[in-house]
Amino acid sequence: MSYFAITIDVDPPIPPSYGSMFVERGIEIFLKLLDRYAIKATFFVPARVAEKFPAIIKEVVKKRHEVACHGLEHNKREALMNVSKQVQIIKIATEIIESITGSRPLGYRAPLFNINKNCWIALRKNDYIYDCSVVCSPLLYKKYNSYHFSTKPFFIFNKCEAHNLIEIPVSTNPLLPFPLGGTYLRIFGMRWCKLGVKINFLLRNPVVFYIHPKDIIPRSWGSHWWWYRNTDKCMKMFEEIIEYVMQCGAKFIKAYELAKLFGYNSFK
Repeated sequence: MSYFAITIDVDPPIPPSYGSMFVERGIEIFLKLLDRYAIKATFFVPARVAEKFPAIIKEVVKKRHEVACHGLEHNKREALMNVSKQVQIIKIATEIIESITGSRPLGYRAPLFNINKNCWIALRKNDYIYDCSVVCSPLLYKKYNSYHFSTKPFFIFNKCEAHNLIEIPVSTNPLLPFPLGGTYLRIFGMRWCKLGVKINFLLRNPVVFYIHPKDIIPRSWGSHWWWYRNTDKCMKMFEEIIEYVMQCGAKFIKAYELAKLFGYNSFK
């Protein structure tokens, strides 16, 4: 069986005045699409975004999608600090999200995929089940201090430890190893993305696809060309990816379900 996890990063809007468009409207569009195909996804939400837009986050929960933690403020360095600082930051973020959703988040994704070992320790101290921050690409190994990672879910610490943490890596196209989805879908296009999905399925890797609400809001402006490139086509491309995955016979799955499936024996 092949598995496909849709992960949606609900980043803070830039500038903040575009919040209703990039957060509320973007999530609404995703929810309607996911409803139409009767599939569930994982929404990685910074705590301050959940705090500012509680109604739409509660709607995500109502639709039975997973809400996971995407940091406190989506600061690019907040998952790179020392252990004690990260323990406190993650604790605050977790409590905020839980107060809005009614349940404790089980998973975490570091802002901009910037993470270090201290963050994994802090996640374990905060009783997280899984992390979903690592991109398995030789182009990005320096980002993780040259650690070598698997393209399949794996345990961060010793497998025999009672309370471990499982890493669910973000998938890439091995032939041009950038993350599948989001900005890279808009830059490299549909063929590149489909090929990446196909290769991962052939290798029996679960595909962890990521995308943002801002990717699907059409615009022709921004600070950099890649910020707005093909935003008018992204929703159609995303829908085509979903249909392609269905044709492959893959099962759509939430991130925490992948953690359970791939060996988190203490999962409840």
